[in-house]
Amino acid sequence: MYNAKNSTIRDWLQKLPKNYRLALRLLVALLIAVISNILISSWFDTPKMASIRRQNQRLKAEYSILQGKIRSAEHLLADIKHRDQFVYRPLLGIDTLNIPQVYSEYNDSKYASFQGGEYSEIITEGWKSLDQLTRSIYYASLSLDDTQDLAENKEEFSTVIPAIWPIDRTKLKNVSSLYGMRVHPRYGYWKMHEGIDLSAPKGTPVYATGNAVVTRSSWQPGYGQLIELNHGFGYKTRYGHLSKRYVSPGDSVTRGQVIGEVGNTGVSSGSHLHYEVRFRDKTVNPIHYFNKDMSPESYMDLMNQLDNSTQNN
Repeated sequence: MYNAKNSTIRDWLQKLPKNYRLALRLLVALLIAVISNILISSWFDTPKMASIRRQNQRLKAEYSILQGKIRSAEHLLADIKHRDQFVYRPLLGIDTLNIPQVYSEYNDSKYASFQGGEYSEIITEGWKSLDQLTRSIYYASLSLDDTQDLAENKEEFSTVIPAIWPIDRTKLKNVSSLYGMRVHPRYGYWKMHEGIDLSAPKGTPVYATGNAVVTRSSWQPGYGQLIELNHGFGYKTRYGHLSKRYVSPGDSVTRGQVIGEVGNTGVSSGSHLHYEVRFRDKTVNPIHYFNKDMSPESYMDLMNQLDNSTQNN
């Protein structure tokens, strides 16, 4: 069928210079090639795109393998931590290392650069796991170094660790207040009690519970007349509400040495000794150290007394 429009286009093309016609044909061919490439790319992968997809799949698989290795390392560290806390430290008679920052997570902004991609979730989780693993390794390293140091100095450690009663048990009237939260006898509100109160007559001798150096011997708010001893290896003890002090800062004392006398100074409602044990500047329950100087029968008697005291409070 004759098409006047096509004839007009052909006539117009014939009138163009030869160079122009050649350039126009090249332009049309290029346009067709571009459109064809776009259409083919939308349905089929080019060799380059196929290679990129294979690389992405391989990276995804490698991340999965890496996460598996991280989990294996976490299980290994958990086993090391368990042995450190429940085998080595009880054997040496030392408290668990406490580093709360090890368990705190980083802010999400640290991982913001990973967001928005196809595999951002798996990459972010991988980095979070690595960060936690790094902190756990740091904790395990410090804890084991600490344990090794104590093991190498076991003989010295055995002389400085708080391991006896700070007063003669025959003078003990009762354990008037336990370690932990309590209603303060003078203030009437709940407050953490960071030691244990041992009721005894005024003037009862107070003993150093381990070899140490005196770091404080003075009047302190709340404590009244106070003595603080530094035993080394992260341990300190405090003796409060004293009536007399026999030592001064810088003095060296030995386990069982009389350092003061029971009193009723400071914020106190009766004659007693307030006794604290501190490990790495955090208080721990002194009861855990009394059994080092007690028979099993005496220890059970003390536990029964504490149970009764708890029920009456």
